[in-house]
Amino acid sequence: MRFSIYAILSILLVLVLTNVAVTFKDWSGYKEYITQKLEKEYDAKIHIMGKIEASLIMPKLTINNVYIQYNGHEEQKLSDLVSVGQVEIRPSFLSLFSFSLQPKSITLLDMKSNRQNLFNIVNKKSSNNIMNILIKNSHISVEDDYINIREIKIKKNKKFSGKVKINDSHYDFLGKINITKKRIDVNVESKLINLLFQGSKEQEKVNGNLVLTVNNHADSISDLVKVINLSLLSHLIPSENIKVSSNINMDENEFMMTDLKVESNSMQAHGAIHNDRKSNHTNVSVKFSKIDLDFMQDNSRKKVDVKDLLECFKRSIPEDLSLDFNIDASNINYQKKILDNFRAAVKFVDSKATVKTLLKLPGINNIFYLSGEVSSNNVLSEFNGNLQVEGNDFESFISCFFPSVTINEDKKNQFVLHSKVHFAPRVLSISDITLINHEEFLQGSIKVSYTKKHNMVDGRFSIHNLNADKYNFGSLYKVQWLKKFNHDVNIETSINDLVLNDQKIKSVDFLLNIEKNRLVANSIQVHGENFDTIGNFRILMDQGHVKPLLDIDFTGKKFNGNIIKLPNFIEKTNTSKNKINQVQWSTKRFDFLNNIENFDANVRINTEAFTMRQSNLKDFHLDALIRNSTVTVRQVNYALEEGKVSFQGYMRSDEMYTRFFISGLEVSKMSKAIGINNANGRISLSGTVKTQGKSLYDWASNYSGEVKLGAQQLTFSNIDLNSFITNLLGSKNKSEVVTFANVDIYKGSTSFRNLKGQASISNGICSTGLQFQIDRASGAISANLNLSNFNVDSIFRLFFIPPNQSNSVYIDMHLDGPIWNPKVSFEIDKIFATFIKDNT
Repeated sequence: MRFSIYAILSILLVLVLTNVAVTFKDWSGYKEYITQKLEKEYDAKIHIMGKIEASLIMPKLTINNVYIQYNGHEEQKLSDLVSVGQVEIRPSFLSLFSFSLQPKSITLLDMKSNRQNLFNIVNKKSSNNIMNILIKNSHISVEDDYINIREIKIKKNKKFSGKVKINDSHYDFLGKINITKKRIDVNVESKLINLLFQGSKEQEKVNGNLVLTVNNHADSISDLVKVINLSLLSHLIPSENIKVSSNINMDENEFMMTDLKVESNSMQAHGAIHNDRKSNHTNVSVKFSKIDLDFMQDNSRKKVDVKDLLECFKRSIPEDLSLDFNIDASNINYQKKILDNFRAAVKFVDSKATVKTLLKLPGINNIFYLSGEVSSNNVLSEFNGNLQVEGNDFESFISCFFPSVTINEDKKNQFVLHSKVHFAPRVLSISDITLINHEEFLQGSIKVSYTKKHNMVDGRFSIHNLNADKYNFGSLYKVQWLKKFNHDVNIETSINDLVLNDQKIKSVDFLLNIEKNRLVANSIQVHGENFDTIGNFRILMDQGHVKPLLDIDFTGKKFNGNIIKLPNFIEKTNTSKNKINQVQWSTKRFDFLNNIENFDANVRINTEAFTMRQSNLKDFHLDALIRNSTVTVRQVNYALEEGKVSFQGYMRSDEMYTRFFISGLEVSKMSKAIGINNANGRISLSGTVKTQGKSLYDWASNYSGEVKLGAQQLTFSNIDLNSFITNLLGSKNKSEVVTFANVDIYKGSTSFRNLKGQASISNGICSTGLQFQIDRASGAISANLNLSNFNVDSIFRLFFIPPNQSNSVYIDMHLDGPIWNPKVSFEIDKIFATFIKDNT
């Protein structure tokens, strides 16, 4: 017993001393031997840069700072090799006695590798020996991203598991591969992907069925497909559960996927894949019976970005890739429209890809074509081709690609659009653009460039015979998109023969610039009939403004204000004989002020001539601003013929206030608007008024304020008060008075001189008191005018001194009813009593 204890202790002491010796031994001299063994076992070039350590009790060989090089015949930079901070090799117990390096497991710690080299490490096996592989705390580069490997285990019993992190997402998976003489079964399970393959095996032939289900509700698959070099696919996979199933047949000559089916809520497809291994040529054919692009976009957390799509061209097409890829699709739901026919054929050969596509667009015979070639060098790819759209329904084409713009006519026009297109990493170019739509013609080019700091859009457009009245740009007025717009834009634009609100403009030239939430149309030059002006237009969306701020500034010789479409202020109804039956202010609710809720503005216009409807204003000056849905007019000054107008005030959708001054304005300019055609002369007005309401009729019904008015001379035709007084002085009987009052008074005209007075307005009733002079009398007017419907209730009192008398007498004339056609009446009995007695 004592001997056994001594023996055991002796053996343990020998082992400890041996382990100490092994541990402290400098194994660097064995680098060459270990390197040769590892290179032979793993079919790779091994570079050992650090120390080699060994442990005997728990047999382990630790190698520090190891570089692994595959494709050893190629010269590679150190940064291109697989870098492993530490390699732990645990040899089998028997190999210790045979002095060979046959590990039963290998652990790679702090490994840095690219995607391809990782596959090489997993796939390479040492001389048909089976071992366990463990990779921990490592980083795999995938294009511009990294996969962080917390742990990947590959066991000799064909089971594997792993925990990885891509971007901010964590993924766990496990699976098993079971291969026998007659069966191949593969099962991979995770929360993201489940794969099941069950098949039979006979020598080199394999027949089986594959079922793949993907849970992509969080768009996680977009990260994973980059691992297999299919970045383009990451933008096409919908955010939902997807099921893929197929029969698989393969042997030494070919690989086939038949009865391939893809099913999800947003798409359904079937197809086939065939690879001829001898020629290394592949045919892929897929037919979609349903694609719901609206569903994909609405349910995706990741938005498709043009820049990301262009990044797909950062990869070159392999020289040995020989592939024919054909797609047919119908029942495509896009922007609540159905696209019935899409066909695409892509042929890869000799590092090139020829592309031909056709898409039937909504509308009558509208078809989209795109063809071209993807060429590739050893680093990058680029596409050069031709785009063409043609059809007989331009309205449907516009609504499909520019939903913010609508067309206001039902006429269907034949159109054609063609251009050259160029796609490359971070560059999209559309050049030689030509669009012909009936009489409208557009030419130009546009280039989008993406850099690390800026996204640039440069272009030039020339447009001819554009009728802007056909198009409704209402949705573009809400410029909140400018806050999210992350491109700098510089586009030179020239428009010739433009129609805007029925006004013809010969030419409009400007430079459109968008930068840092600012849209600016600089150096606008407008020429044409009643147009000769230059100016600037800016939209600012910076943090200093709650709403978009519009800044408009125009100066020049002529400006046609009729391009600003104003509503009709006056409503008229006529009789069957085209006589005015009713005149009133418009009852239409204010809708032309609705859009100002969406923005603030500063407006300055200074021009020598300003045309508004039928009026030609001279020396026009406007300084106004819009804040919080309120239009504030700081100052408006202009001259109309010999008169001058100036006013200030503010206006909201339900309220208005103004202070005005009018000097020497031709009265006919105002009176004709309400049907008074017999007034001439110049009038001066000044005062303040305010009102409230939702329409001009409401405003007129609620006016209040004070107004002073005066005129040197006003002449009214079709009424002759001077002759009427003269006739009364010579009248002989009552019938003559009646004739003078009802017939003869309308045969001449009357000039009112030194007209002056004031009006008080309350609740839409204008109460006026005026004094005046005519040739045969002086007088006063007392009137109440209903401003909403222009009905008047007034009395004219004429004072004069009859011949041979020292005291003045007067007569009263009543004007009642519509102001454009009032009823004139006199107190005949009182006139008869005053004049006839004296005459007799």
